[in-house]
Amino acid sequence: MLFAVILGAVSARAQQPSTTPISAATVVQQDYEALFQQMYKNPSNLDVTFKFAEQAVARADYEAAIGALERMLFFNPNLPRVKLELGVLYFKLGSFELARGYLQDAIKGNDVPDDVRAQVRAYLAEIDRRLARYEFSGFFHAGLRYQTNANVGPESLLIRALGQDAILDNRFGKQADWNFFQTVGANYAYKIGTRGDALEATFFGIGTQQFKLDQFNLGLVELIVGPRIAIGQNASFKVYGIGDQVWLGGANYFNALGGGVSARTTIGDNVFVEAYVENRHRQFSDSLNYPTSSEQTGDLLSTSVLGDLRFGPLHWITRIGYDQNSAVFSYNSYKRYSVDMTIPYEFSLSVLGVPRQFAFALTAGYSWANYMDPNPIIDPFMARNDREQRYGAIFDAQVVDNLGIRTQVQYSKIDSTLPNYRMDNLSVSFGPSVRF
Repeated sequence: MLFAVILGAVSARAQQPSTTPISAATVVQQDYEALFQQMYKNPSNLDVTFKFAEQAVARADYEAAIGALERMLFFNPNLPRVKLELGVLYFKLGSFELARGYLQDAIKGNDVPDDVRAQVRAYLAEIDRRLARYEFSGFFHAGLRYQTNANVGPESLLIRALGQDAILDNRFGKQADWNFFQTVGANYAYKIGTRGDALEATFFGIGTQQFKLDQFNLGLVELIVGPRIAIGQNASFKVYGIGDQVWLGGANYFNALGGGVSARTTIGDNVFVEAYVENRHRQFSDSLNYPTSSEQTGDLLSTSVLGDLRFGPLHWITRIGYDQNSAVFSYNSYKRYSVDMTIPYEFSLSVLGVPRQFAFALTAGYSWANYMDPNPIIDPFMARNDREQRYGAIFDAQVVDNLGIRTQVQYSKIDSTLPNYRMDNLSVSFGPSVRF
């Protein structure tokens, strides 16, 4: 009797309709397959074919999307946007010559929309860049900078010395000054094949000349050289050597040799991620203005992860970093953690009837550094721990071609366990910039 009741209950449930929910992924897959069947049965229906191609692109099934779009051109060859999309898809697959052919066809007619022409020119320029045997780019910026604390002096003349409160000489307190600065950067890549392998070299240099405080004149050059190895179409890694030379106050301050490894990748069309690990051995030199610099000699380990998320003309760039400095004098050794964010926005405006490009960026950052041991000359019982906050804005305005004007404002403030290192500084700079 009990067996009959159980059997009846099971039979009744089997006759009821299933109430198991269907997942969103299943629904999307069913829609995709339904569009494919509609396109197969009615190949001349361009609306269905285009919808299928859109879904195929969203699923990163570029080959299926290419097949659908090429079928559309068979029925109607005069579709510049479809040719543009085909060029973009072949570009993503690394078939640059096929991409070039479709892109050039997309702008042959007289009735091609302006936005299509602009996108085609951008892709054609990128194809030429990628197929070139070598690639070179550079940036130069110079101008005037005003700083409210050019000598990085403490915010108060009341400091610590030998563990006691002391009054600092006015000459070493916070002082404002102007300087003339120059910044230059250059990148060179000798390409090996077409998949993205290359031998790369990067040069970076900074020079400043103070109006009054010439002991803070700065010179810096850095050279990074190494091979980049491609991984598929969207990723690569690089192993490289590093050489640095820094002058301060007209004298050698330090030189460094080291190396690093970095990896980068793009995710879809809107996300870029890069990470690196570097180690430098820095050799500091004593000078008339800086007689104890050699106490900082040691190894600097730096790691960082950078992400760039794009929303059309708007970016959101975030960098998370860690530095570990190991100096011969332990009170100069520290661990530092940092977070920096930049939100750039690019736009175009007509100036006197001529279109000009502009870019505006907001920046913000925070870092905290913990030093290993107290400095007995300052305070034998209190180790230095710093907390720094940074805020800024950058405005770039195109003047003509690759020439522009850059204006930058930045404010930084350091809170420290030792009053000797508590400071703030407002910096304003402006001057011409050239990209080549």
